[in-house]
Amino acid sequence: MSKKLSSWQRERVGILHTAFSALAASMQTEGTPLVASLEALQLRLDGQALGDGKHHLRASVKTLVRLWYQWDKGGRKGPALVHQHASPKHVHMLPDRLVAEVQRLASVESGGTDKHQNGVECAAIHKQLARRWFDGEKLPGIGTWQEWWAARHPTLPHPTIIPDFPWCARTIARASGCKALKRWGNIGRAAANKHLPSMDRDYSKLRRCEFYTLDDVRLDVAAIDEITGRVVEVMAYVLMELSSRCIVAFVVKPVDAIKAEDVDELLGHGLQADGYGVGVGYQTHIWFERGTVACSTRAQHVLETFSDGAIKIHRTSMDGGVRWVGAAADRASGHSAGKAALESFNRNLHRRLRHLPGQRGNNFSNQPANLGVGERSAKDPSKSERRTLKAEAERIAQFKLTAMAAGADARVKLPLCTCSEIHRHVAAAVTAHNIERGHSMQGFHRVREAEIAPGVWREVDSY
Repeated sequence: MSKKLSSWQRERVGILHTAFSALAASMQTEGTPLVASLEALQLRLDGQALGDGKHHLRASVKTLVRLWYQWDKGGRKGPALVHQHASPKHVHMLPDRLVAEVQRLASVESGGTDKHQNGVECAAIHKQLARRWFDGEKLPGIGTWQEWWAARHPTLPHPTIIPDFPWCARTIARASGCKALKRWGNIGRAAANKHLPSMDRDYSKLRRCEFYTLDDVRLDVAAIDEITGRVVEVMAYVLMELSSRCIVAFVVKPVDAIKAEDVDELLGHGLQADGYGVGVGYQTHIWFERGTVACSTRAQHVLETFSDGAIKIHRTSMDGGVRWVGAAADRASGHSAGKAALESFNRNLHRRLRHLPGQRGNNFSNQPANLGVGERSAKDPSKSERRTLKAEAERIAQFKLTAMAAGADARVKLPLCTCSEIHRHVAAAVTAHNIERGHSMQGFHRVREAEIAPGVWREVDSY
């Protein structure tokens, strides 16, 4: 028996099941007629209070005859006597147009109130539809409540009191769609993947130089440009070989200074690095995120054409666009699916550079107010940059550049790192990552050693 039954329904089923079991035994031993036995049973059961007295057992002879055959057909068990609430001929099902409206409301963006964009809750959708119903609004598929009443009860006049909304919240919830559709409609395909059947990618099965991926990462450190003496934000562009998860090549420049030509040179340098290159006997795939600076179409044509198909360039899709007719288009961004290994390195890179001065934080709330660089200053340009770390660093850097131009020996310690120093720190972090053990990748479970003296072994750094 279902656990969702109320106490009075359970008591009703128990009373009828006990009475029918006794009646069946009496009919078998004494041979009493069914109708006469049910008439006697009706006098004893009809009107009996159930539970707290708010419900009473309805047991007319006609009802008992129907319930008897229902109980007998169900194997003479109690669950066969449970109320069947299914509507005949599905007359109370939600119209298709109303189902579409429910799914639309379930996929409406929730704005800043929910960073995961889970959509409107089903209970809120039911309340909204009920409010529109009582306000006399025309709902898709059913019209106004007057039109619905005239279609359902053509021979009855309109009631003086507005009837309740015809469907409960549970029915609306069943029609709201699955979680995958809501995530797909609110955020995109990547957010819905966790709710859909998926295939895990095992990078440890890749062959050497079979898969490269590239991505840019804005460092959480502000630095001083040695040429201009200005404080800038720094970005690193990284090339990773996924079979070993090694960083083959990288470039560090101020934000917005990395161009397609830099990516072409980075790719060319990485493919010629010692121990890397193009797969022998199998194709090498290079994966770019479309939202970042990718290699030029000319470089892609050269790599794919002159390698005789040994190299294949891929570019990810874009997330964004118009989600509903009449809605404003969302700003498109790169789709980073399948780049978890590189995103993990970016996270660790921030951690390895956390000791450097000029930390700007990873978001607006974590950024120091006195830095004068990044989102906090951009969102409030009315604030003066005086007495900020950026202003003081630029003042000292400009003094040093002026003194050096005049031939003076200006050995002044700057409060921030220069871009060249940031490059050296990133190089050290990349080296530490490449020699780190513990990855479930090819080569990380092996350590190369050389015997430099009898019985003396030392690790060989092959990177």
